[in-house]
Amino acid sequence: MTYAIALAALLMTAGCAQWLDVKPYDKIAEDELLSTEEGYMKLLNGIYIELNTDMLYGASMSVEMIEIMGGAYAVGTDNSVWGNYRDLSEYEYGTLYWRARMNETWNKAYSLILNCNMLLTNIDADRDLFSEDNYRIVKGEALALRAMLHFDMLRLFGPVYSRNPQQLAIPYYKAYSVTPNSLLPASQVAGEITHDLLEARILLANDPVRENGGDYRNLRLNYFAVAGLLARTSLYFGDKESAFRYAREVIGAVEDGIFPFVDRALVTGSPDDPDRIFSSEVIFALSHSQRNSLFKDYYDPSRIPNYVFRMDNDLMSNIVFGGGAMTGGNRDDYRYRVNWVATGANRYFYKYSDMADVGNIRNTMIPMLRIGEMYLIAAESQSDDIAAGTAYVNVLRSNRGVNNIQELTENILRYEYIRELYGEGQLFFMYKRMFAPVMFSSQASKNPQPSDRIFVVPLPDSETEN
Repeated sequence: MTYAIALAALLMTAGCAQWLDVKPYDKIAEDELLSTEEGYMKLLNGIYIELNTDMLYGASMSVEMIEIMGGAYAVGTDNSVWGNYRDLSEYEYGTLYWRARMNETWNKAYSLILNCNMLLTNIDADRDLFSEDNYRIVKGEALALRAMLHFDMLRLFGPVYSRNPQQLAIPYYKAYSVTPNSLLPASQVAGEITHDLLEARILLANDPVRENGGDYRNLRLNYFAVAGLLARTSLYFGDKESAFRYAREVIGAVEDGIFPFVDRALVTGSPDDPDRIFSSEVIFALSHSQRNSLFKDYYDPSRIPNYVFRMDNDLMSNIVFGGGAMTGGNRDDYRYRVNWVATGANRYFYKYSDMADVGNIRNTMIPMLRIGEMYLIAAESQSDDIAAGTAYVNVLRSNRGVNNIQELTENILRYEYIRELYGEGQLFFMYKRMFAPVMFSSQASKNPQPSDRIFVVPLPDSETEN
């Protein structure tokens, strides 16, 4: 049986581990693919690269569809400009266009889960094919990828977990099979996700990232990325104690210099070529050779009069990056100064614009997990007293060039998440987890109140038909 996976070469350097440096391919038979160590690595690389498709984290689940749902952009009223985005901003998921788009995202996620399971079904019997610790690394990453994809499908299509954990949600596929599985309660899916991540964490215990730091392991689901996913998933599933423990593990790596906070000189000190994604802080990123297309397709002001994604000006300047003590906003914030560039009366989002050094690996990175989120999770996970998390938020703020807050509140925490994770596909899931109003506008009356209509996307036709 032959499987086709469209691949593009990962941008690696000679310093990367040999098992990462696998050439791309077009078609390969399953018995050939799973007969050598290199074949397993090709399959794993193919999964990583396919995460970059528009249906997943190359657009829909990073900068486009999911961010509109999270209130990141001020969507205009002119349908000739904004088209179907207007429906999405009003949570009209039932249109033909958005039903088809959600279907594509679901199908692509589960096709990659199928590929993960193809690898996982065979790898134990082929353990002797692998050199050094590569068996454990490949298997650990495949388990983490399977968990991550299921988790994002649960967050998108499942119930508001804090309110209805026993509601039927999505299927969880643990074996290589084309036979549809039954829907599971959200809590059972949560258990499967956690189990896979814990097993991945054990397998990756000797990950070189723990000794040698990044060395491009942040372009894979490395040990600390798995710990970060456990922090994110535990918080979503209401297990604050575990969320804090795993967030602290990643913070410990920061304190040990493995994922250092970005050097201010690389952000505000070199305006011609700033490190807008704070690359040293990224625990896990995809490598997309055409990442600048995200800027050109969605944020570039030269697109006008076509749609351009940007935040409501008043919300951005006077609340998120303003507002003083009530919001913690400050216009000296690196995240404002480097990522929001003024053109006329408006500011436009430049996080994904090309660096002057287009060949730099940082110029390909789409962040999936970053250390700033770990500090916010640690802050939010402080028992029942959110004020106890103030110190964690202040560490983050001190590395963003802004003053300390006196006491953390839920309001300030939400704004801090927006400042830290804007344009990375996490805001909708934050509001859903907190069951909080989505902020589209500086005018509270225009912001939709939390409800299942907003937060629970109907299962795709392809799943309900099955």
